[in-house]
Amino acid sequence: MLSVPMRTAAFRMPTPLRLRLIRTTPIIATCQTRNISSQDVFKFSETAANASDLPPLPTPPVPGLSLDELIASGESVLEELGLWSWWKPSSYFRWALEGMHVHLDLPWWLTIVAATLTLRALLVGVPVMSQKLVAKQSMYRKEMNEFRDRIDEARKENNQLLQQQILLEQRDFLRSKDIRLGRQFLVMAANGAVFATQFFAIKKMIAVNYPGLSTGGILWFTDLTATDPYYALPFISAATMALVTKVGIEMGTSADQMPPIMRAFMSYGLPVVIFGVSSQFATGLCVYWTASNAVSLIYAGAFKVDAIRKIFGIPPVVPPPPSTAQKSAFSQVLKSYKDNKSIPPSIADLRQRDASSFKKAGRGKPIT
Repeated sequence: MLSVPMRTAAFRMPTPLRLRLIRTTPIIATCQTRNISSQDVFKFSETAANASDLPPLPTPPVPGLSLDELIASGESVLEELGLWSWWKPSSYFRWALEGMHVHLDLPWWLTIVAATLTLRALLVGVPVMSQKLVAKQSMYRKEMNEFRDRIDEARKENNQLLQQQILLEQRDFLRSKDIRLGRQFLVMAANGAVFATQFFAIKKMIAVNYPGLSTGGILWFTDLTATDPYYALPFISAATMALVTKVGIEMGTSADQMPPIMRAFMSYGLPVVIFGVSSQFATGLCVYWTASNAVSLIYAGAFKVDAIRKIFGIPPVVPPPPSTAQKSAFSQVLKSYKDNKSIPPSIADLRQRDASSFKKAGRGKPIT
């Protein structure tokens, strides 16, 4: 009897039986493992540490100086506090404030005053231009008042054509005398730009609590980042602003040359507004505002000296007539209001009233 190999016999088995054997036969898989001791691990670590191709360990960074240490060493901290931008004029004013405080060893309140005096002295051309405009307008005050009276009379008569004709005559007269309102606007814009530059520069320094501002005051306002508890600085700012408006050193025109409504607001309304607003500001801003107004008053007093006016080429100012100077702003505003109330309606106003009444009647309920 021949012996058949097991594989050959299994191969010759029927297919169902062969599948049953394959499914029921357990398959044992062998896995080879290698045991690693702790000596191999430490030996590998020592070999990796002694390798020459690994970079050395980085050295820790040197700790930086604090803000107080930077200021004590004479370095600027504007960039660290986010107070520097090359395209902002206020950043350069902050740089000047910081330099004067550090290098001249001035307290902060005196630094603000000194920087304001220096900048206003460098821009002395702006008040000189303003005084030239005031003097030139005072020479033709009579003619300007006549134009204004003629315009008021034409408005009372509801003569629009005559008003336009008088305005054209006034424009030609101003051009012939080289009086241009654009120059007055330029003076106001220049003063506004200087004020905004200094104001926002100091305000941002107070907002970030620049080191030293909280103790850089004097007298009752030792903290320049806090408001004035006695409202003394806001009152001084408002009072000095009223005087500046009266002398007309900042606007290119004096108070007697303004329209009645504008003169009443600038003389009485503006100081009240300034007092209410500045009472909410920090004392550092009030110190700047008071110093700026004081410089304007110094200019106004200096420009009354004939020798100084000759140096800058400022013509003399023609004083107003006594009758005009004695009229108060409130009385002129009240008189203008009464005159405007007494003006009868024009034909255009009557037509507009009729049209609005017609529309209202057409949209209303029918009368039964």
